Amino acid sequence: MELIKDLGQKKQGKRNYRFGLFFCECCEKQVEKIKRDGLNAKACSHKCYALNREKRGAYKTKIMINKYRYIYKPEHPFAIGTKKLYVAEHRLLMEEKIGRYLTDKEIVHHKDEDTLNNNIDNLELMTAVEHIKHHTKERKRSKNGKFTI
Repeated sequence: MELIKDLGQKKQGKRNYRFGLFFCECCEKQVEKIKRDGLNAKACSHKCYALNREKRGAYKTKIMINKYRYIYKPEHPFAIGTKKLYVAEHRLLMEEKIGRYLTDKEIVHHKDEDTLNNNIDNLELMTAVEHIKHHTKERKRSKNGKFTI
């Protein structure tokens, strides 16, 4: 805010403060404020600042969650996160290949087990049951027949 006039010291509570008359560029009003607060302020009030601030977009275009790469796509119907903003990159690539959205029962499997290798040749579309069967074949059993961890 721009200082128009120094109003001198005034008592506020138990202390004396130096006050000034400021011009707010946001609402174009003259406002009386404590001088040091007015010099640092960008607007006369929180309400005025909120109305005129530049809106921030997505924090990041790509993020990592549990060794998977996620892309910022708030318009996607199956986006995840607290504000439903991100979609797994491997799911987006598979949707692009088949030309439709994946259902919640469909899994995109990485053939080489590298979750960051999202090459379309490395991705395979499976149902949840097929995916579980695929991974149980690889697991080893102990002598009593139970799967080891």
